[in-house]
Amino acid sequence: MPDRPPPVLAARAAVAARRALLRLADRMLPRHLALFDKTIGIGRTHVLGAIAELGVADLLAERTATAAELAPRLGVNEDFLHRLLRAAATEGLVRLDRHGRFSLTRLGEPLRSEVPDSIRAWARYMSFKSTASAWAELTDATRSGETAFSRVHGVSVWDWFAAHPEEERVFAAAMRRLTEDDAPGVVAAYPWPETGVVCDVAGGVGTLLAAILRAKPGLRGILVDAPGVLGEADGWLTGQGLRERVELVGGDIFESVQAVADVYLLKDVLHDWDDERCLRILKTVEATMPAGSRLLLVELLQEPNVPHPFASLADIQMLTQCEGGRQRSERELRELVEAAGMRFGAVRETAGPAVVEALSRRQAAA
Repeated sequence: MPDRPPPVLAARAAVAARRALLRLADRMLPRHLALFDKTIGIGRTHVLGAIAELGVADLLAERTATAAELAPRLGVNEDFLHRLLRAAATEGLVRLDRHGRFSLTRLGEPLRSEVPDSIRAWARYMSFKSTASAWAELTDATRSGETAFSRVHGVSVWDWFAAHPEEERVFAAAMRRLTEDDAPGVVAAYPWPETGVVCDVAGGVGTLLAAILRAKPGLRGILVDAPGVLGEADGWLTGQGLRERVELVGGDIFESVQAVADVYLLKDVLHDWDDERCLRILKTVEATMPAGSRLLLVELLQEPNVPHPFASLADIQMLTQCEGGRQRSERELRELVEAAGMRFGAVRETAGPAVVEALSRRQAAA
């Protein structure tokens, strides 16, 4: 996890500069060739996914090797592996020399398992057949207005994960890794109290909660999630040296959350659901909030008429994978918050998601 967040303006400038250079490169080609290159993006996703799934980067981190040397260790076809890695070399993930030896590059390093900035789990998740087939349904989903994942698989993505625990494990690891990137910005963006209780609702193993507690030693935490998730959180928080400061509470974001805190968190929860179910989630949390408490929605904002370098594609990820999920604008979040009986508060930007404040309308007892 990075120690400190990147400055918001600097991060946005870096992203804008990269996109400007890519657009400049597109202008150097006939337009149909530039578009052809973009259509092969599905190939890039699956090349990354295959390297991640097979564990190629971990072996190449040990030493330079040929496909003939790697194939027996990976249990794969030598010819296919060479061709896979040769394609990866065109993307700068590996280098290929004249003797057929491959070496890992700086760009390919995050496909390793144990490096701090690993995105191996995310690359695996994005190339799962279940994920990819939902993306392949995008055209028909656009025609029908129905969620692509359930159209293809007959169940929601959450029911799918329940029936496919290995995919669920990889997905959870991918989400934890993304939260690790977001956490420093979220911690820096909000004026957290020095003492009191922070409750992370549907917070997984407590990745964001742990970052907040490390920054504010006087705070205690409550982690609310399903019992199975809390079992994993118990061990993870123990490893972080934070278990004694966190109470684990079973709960259901649609039915009941029983936790008394000063600050509540919902990170990347609302974007998974349609407005009706988002309202149920907010009302469930609001019902447990004492007077004077506040709820923080950590969401990547997508304004209606503004293309966003991350949110706009993340929105299509939600469209294809989740039941009515979407990236929302500030106004859309405000409408949900107010419909749930809370008062809309400040919006604080980070280099990634925004921290949107909702305040309880309850009055303290006389």
